Order: sequence, then structure tokens, then C-alpha cells
Amino acid sequence: MARIFPRKKTTRATRREGLQKLHIKVTSPRIVMFQIRSGILKGMKFVVILAMLALIGFGGYKGIQHLFLGNEKYRLQEIDLQTNGHLTHARVVDVAHIDLNGNIFTIDTHHVRDSLQALPEVTRCKVERRLPGTLKIHITERVPVVWIKCPPLGFPGRSNNGVLADEKGVTFPCEGTLWDSSRDLPVVVVPVAKSDNFNHGHKSTHPDVIRALNLIKTFNTANVRAEWMPERLILVNNYSIKVICNDGSHATFGMHDHDRQVADFITIHEHSLRAHRKITHINLIPHKNIPVVFADDPVLVRPKHKPAPVSPRDRELQSILDRN
Repeated sequence: MARIFPRKKTTRATRREGLQKLHIKVTSPRIVMFQIRSGILKGMKFVVILAMLALIGFGGYKGIQHLFLGNEKYRLQEIDLQTNGHLTHARVVDVAHIDLNGNIFTIDTHHVRDSLQALPEVTRCKVERRLPGTLKIHITERVPVVWIKCPPLGFPGRSNNGVLADEKGVTFPCEGTLWDSSRDLPVVVVPVAKSDNFNHGHKSTHPDVIRALNLIKTFNTANVRAEWMPERLILVNNYSIKVICNDGSHATFGMHDHDRQVADFITIHEHSLRAHRKITHINLIPHKNIPVVFADDPVLVRPKHKPAPVSPRDRELQSILDRN
């Protein structure tokens, strides 16, 4: 016989449709008064916090000023200037506007660095404080190798107000004590140039000036006597450079192949010196049969020993010397 269990009663949830919520905002003068009082208290707390922060900041400022800014111990006492060039303390102070009577903490080292590094003759500048009263400035200056003379642009050449260039072709004005160390440098004469070929502090965009600088570099690295070193280099045209040496002799070089030309220049001058002959002009552009003009007739010297056999190159050079 089947068991009979009682049936559970279930109720169906009634579905409410169109249910609305009613929001009631109760206000009264008493409630408004409490709200105002609460806002005032919060505002007073905020003001008190600000006042405390201001007092703390003011106290900190006074403390710093007393310990550092107003302390005679940290007054600027020395400028430790290290440079490979000729910038003087006086010019550094003038360019960077350094207060010699000021406190070392009031000196803006970034401003000092940027002011000095903006000079065309400066490549790198580092500024740092060394407590208690030393300002250390390390400057790397450009090393001039030539003067630039360009009449169309007003560059006078070898002058205290002239324009110098380093071995990379970066130009900068001759200022301060640069004249004392640069007065004997050779001059590159540029008959024709554009105004944008020279922008001080940047490499020259004049291609022939760069080639003339390469020729000077080749002279400096070669074993050339001081009297044969260039005193003046004239850019004649786009394929030749006229060099006036310290002894007054002239030489014509090309714009390229300077190693070979300078080697021939040294060899011919050395042979002429041994033969007691003075060269007035030599054209180094040809590879062979180099034209040479002498100042006077050769002086015959009786050799003490029987001349040794010479190489074909020496015979060629000797034929050049004996041509006139």
C-alpha cells in the first residue's frame, strides 16, 4: 500500500507591478542650523591645518636660512676653475653673472653651466659645489689651429678681434687672452663665401676650408721643418690651395691627396737644402715631373766622397733640382 505523504503548501509570490519609491527630504530651521555648524567646524579644522603647515614651512625656511643661507661659513670663498684653454676667472664671473659676495647655496649651478657652455669656444662645462665655500668649474675649450680671413664676411684674419677655427672646422671669435696663444697660427684666406658658411660654435659648411684644415693637419703630423710650415693658405679655386711658408717660399697643393703631396714637399725641400738652393715656388699637384722654381743659380760644392748610386726616385728629384 502506497504511503501517503502530506502535501506541502506553496504560495505563489504575488507580482507587484508599477512599484514606486517615494523619497522624502525633511528640512527644518534646526536641521539647517546643525548643517551650518558642521560646515563651520570643518572649515575651521581646514584653516587650522593650513596655518600649522604654514608655520612649519616658515619655521623650516628660517631654520635653513639660519643654518645655511645666512651662515658666513657657506659664503663663496673660491672659484676652482679648471680649463685646457684661456678662459680667465674674470670672464667666467662676467659671463655666468656669479655674485662673488653671495652664498654658495644661492648660486644656480645649472645657470652657470648653461651660460658658459653657450660660448662658441667651449665644448663642455661641469659645475658643482664643494662645501663649505668652493664652486668648482671644469671647462673643455676648443683648441684653435688657424685664423679665418674672409673679406666679404668681415673676418680680418690674424687680429685680436678675428675668427679662429679648430681642427674640425668649428669657428669662434678671438676673445680674452686667446690672442696671446694664437697670434702665430696660420691664416686661411677665403676669397668667396656665403654668410651661412660660418656659424660660430658649429662646423663650417665651406668645403674648401675643411680641405685646407686637412692640409694643415697633414703638415702638423709630418716631420716638416719650422721654416717650411704654412704661414698662410689661400683658396685659389675649387681644386688648388696656395701655401705661403714661413721662409717666404710658395707651394701649390691640390684639394686631395695631401699625404703624398706633403711627402714630396719635404723630400724636394730637403734635397734643395743639401744642394744649397732656395725654392721660390713648387707645384705639388702633379704626381711626376713636379715643377720647381728656384731663387738663384745653384752653388757648386765639391763632394768629399765619391757619390753613391742613387735610386730612380732620387734621380728624378735630382733632375728637377738641376733643371734650372
